[in-house]
Amino acid sequence: MHKILITGGNFINKGAQSMLFCLVDSLKTKYPESEIVMIDLFPTLKVEDKDKYNFRIVNMHIRTVLRMAFPVIKLIVKPKPISNPEKEIKSHFATADLILDISGYGVSSHNQSPLWTYATLFPVKLARKKNIPFVFLPQSIGPFDFKGWKKLVIWPLVKKYLSYPKAIFIREPECRVYTDKIRKEGVIDSFDLVLQSPKINLNHIYCEDQQDLKANEVNHKSVIVVPNKQLTKLKTKQEVVVLFSGLINELLQNGEQVAIVRHSNDDKTLCDEIYREVDHSDVQLVNRDLSPYEIQQIFDDSKAVVTARYHGLIHALKLSKPCLVIGWANKYKHVMKSFHMDEYQFDIRNIDESKMKASLMQLVQNEEEISTLITNKLKEIKATDIFNYIR
Repeated sequence: MHKILITGGNFINKGAQSMLFCLVDSLKTKYPESEIVMIDLFPTLKVEDKDKYNFRIVNMHIRTVLRMAFPVIKLIVKPKPISNPEKEIKSHFATADLILDISGYGVSSHNQSPLWTYATLFPVKLARKKNIPFVFLPQSIGPFDFKGWKKLVIWPLVKKYLSYPKAIFIREPECRVYTDKIRKEGVIDSFDLVLQSPKINLNHIYCEDQQDLKANEVNHKSVIVVPNKQLTKLKTKQEVVVLFSGLINELLQNGEQVAIVRHSNDDKTLCDEIYREVDHSDVQLVNRDLSPYEIQQIFDDSKAVVTARYHGLIHALKLSKPCLVIGWANKYKHVMKSFHMDEYQFDIRNIDESKMKASLMQLVQNEEEISTLITNKLKEIKATDIFNYIR
């Protein structure tokens, strides 16, 4: 039996969950005898929560990363109770045959603490020490514009550990500008893992059958709206609330039904505030912790999706749903351009609201034509299989 470790996934963000489930499903389909172990760097699951999944979940809290990386820290930093024992974690890394990372956006100088970049690189360090093959599955890499002490400390680690993996799959061509500073070989263009994957066999994910969504939770042919708290780092929260409520009111005035759907735990408060701002009987709010399967059900019955979450976009496209995107990063632009939907992608930093509202109504009115275009592109994407490389 082979042991395959998965790093970079978590249960906080639905995009991360979706990538995890797609990967587990594909691995169990192709390598049914292998042991699949997910190492969770952002642990939220207790023992009883882990038991419902049909693969092993090992919690490795950031404190554990620091304690394992710098033993002297053990004198002042106690392990987090939710984390698995360090001896057990070391054993999994020591006995792994392959490690696959699905961080999504882990190695970067942009908009994140260097601690998280180091946490993403730490499994590579352990793999390198034991000479275990390591692959970064499709994600955004870079930029590496480190300044001050970060340039002296973090940048050398990035260069060292990004040189080790057998392959780095990048989701956007712009990432190659950054990886070229480190390596030219083994950097492969690829679409998001969720977009490439077939329909998931839930028996590969859960130990028991999953119940369907409650009947009529979201009205048939609603336009789904997916906010993102991260937008409030670029605009004030009130500006973001007004922006979304304006789009929703535009839809309502044109006779559309709308559902505000939470895609990440971080977005709970923002969803509530947008719902209160609109205050209309034709707007539904789904603000509970949905599984990726439940999100898929909601999207599958929708007319179109307005999303500020990257994997909200990916989930919608996977189901051939027309999308209007409010984002800022290259990952949004690249996907929308690849699907010939540039005119429906808007940068939060310089939005023309009247143009965006007009584009939204055009999107809804041309729903069937756009859906066909998306379906044709999906066939092209799924013609290649990322797991051919891994095998």
